[in-house]
Amino acid sequence: MIHAFRHPIFPAREIVKRVVLSALLASASWAAWAHGGEDHGGDAPQVTGTSMAPRAYAQTEDFELVAQLHGTTLTLHLDRFATNTPVVDAQIEVESGSVLKAVAQQLAPGVYTVKADALAVPGAHPLSFSVQAGDTADLLAATLDITVPVEKVAHVHGWSEWATWTLSAVVLIAGLGLVAVRRRQWARKHPR
Repeated sequence: MIHAFRHPIFPAREIVKRVVLSALLASASWAAWAHGGEDHGGDAPQVTGTSMAPRAYAQTEDFELVAQLHGTTLTLHLDRFATNTPVVDAQIEVESGSVLKAVAQQLAPGVYTVKADALAVPGAHPLSFSVQAGDTADLLAATLDITVPVEKVAHVHGWSEWATWTLSAVVLIAGLGLVAVRRRQWARKHPR
């Protein structure tokens, strides 16, 4: 006598319930993993890159000026606004309140520098530039914002992270219990 192996056939409703339950359990557990910024013991890769120097920007109908602070040196890039060509042999006077009054020196075509020790401290420094280039004279204003570097804050496990882990564990245990109860009910209805 040949015994046929009976393969349980679930109704479509049961399959949909299982798929929905699986998706719910998967999404609940992934929410607990979706965080970052903490040290798990290994050496972190070195971050290489350059930090951007503090800069200020000003423009008028005639000129466009970008000022960058590198240490205690303020570098100015002066171009014609309409053509974006460097302005050569300009006379630029730089003022920042009562802490800085200086005349910029030309390094290259359109590039000028000023010694600016007073601007190296954190804060917002208002700048005014008096530019004389040939027959054109103009006054430009900008603000150089020097921010204090922010120290890296250590990752702390907060209550929301623990609540997410606890909720995920409860949902997982409840889901496994539901699966076990359903299997037991199905086994009672369909004995082998």
